[in-house]
Amino acid sequence: MIPTYQDADMMVKLYEQYESERLRKARAWFIAVLGQKEEIAPEVFWEKYPRTGEEFSQFTTLYGFFEMVGVLHKNGLIHPDLLFDMWYINGFYSRMYPVIASWRAEGDIHIAENFERLALAELEWIRKHKGAEFVPQVSYTKHE
Repeated sequence: MIPTYQDADMMVKLYEQYESERLRKARAWFIAVLGQKEEIAPEVFWEKYPRTGEEFSQFTTLYGFFEMVGVLHKNGLIHPDLLFDMWYINGFYSRMYPVIASWRAEGDIHIAENFERLALAELEWIRKHKGAEFVPQVSYTKHE
């Protein structure tokens, strides 16, 4: 299906939100903390960034944005070609996944489920549109 002007308008609106001051701040925090070469262990993350702190709100702001995009994608309200050409979702999800997995292990298995579904859909999109050799190897599997 070819993207429509309505699809393009949705992407522009999402991009405006992505570039908002709140999300810029969250992305800067992400790059400083989770975007480093070495992955942060979940136990270290929770010790350094308790759920009551400002830093944790940066984490939830960023994951919340992609959770919302995942809900739109799951319900067919955003065109995957535009979405996956615009953002590399797994670049965020792969770095956040260890923390999300440890959070789920505490009992709330629904944390970031649409973000994960979106990341997995992107991997399939890459395979289909660019080729299997371009699909990154990731440690997560489909969350049911």
